[in-house]
Amino acid sequence: MSAVIVVLIGIVGGLAGALQSGALGVMEERAGTLASTFVTYGLGGLAAGVIMVIFGGSKFADLKEIPWWAFGAGLLGLVVVASLGITVSRIGLGASLTLFTATTIIVGATIDHFGLLADPRPLDARKLVGFALVVFGTWLVVGLEA
Repeated sequence: MSAVIVVLIGIVGGLAGALQSGALGVMEERAGTLASTFVTYGLGGLAAGVIMVIFGGSKFADLKEIPWWAFGAGLLGLVVVASLGITVSRIGLGASLTLFTATTIIVGATIDHFGLLADPRPLDARKLVGFALVVFGTWLVVGLEA
C-alpha cells in the first residue's frame, strides 16, 4: 500500500473519529454513558459482521496466535468511547479531541521508548521538546481552571 493511500486512510479515520466523538457527546447528554457506549459497539459490531459476510476475509483461526493481552483492545475501546462521550458533552469536541490526542501521543511515545509492545524506539531531545509543546498546546486548548 502506498504512503499516499496510508495518509488518506489516516485522514478518513480522523474525520470519522471527530464525527463519532461529536455523536457520542450528543448521545451521552441524552441517554447517558452506558447507552451511548452500547449503541456504538452494537452498531459497530453489526456493521463489522455484515462486512465480513459480504467480503469474507474472516481470520478467526489466526486469533489463537495473538498474545492474550491483545484481547484487551475491546475493553479499552469501551473506555475510549465512554471517555469521549463524557468529555465531549462537558468540554466540547475540540477540547476533548485535543486532550485525547495529546494523551495518546505521549503514552504511545512512552510505550515505544521502553519497547513495551515492540522493539524500542528511543526518544531524543527533539522529540521531547515536541511532546512538551503538545502538552503546552493541550493546556492552551483545554484551559481548565482549577
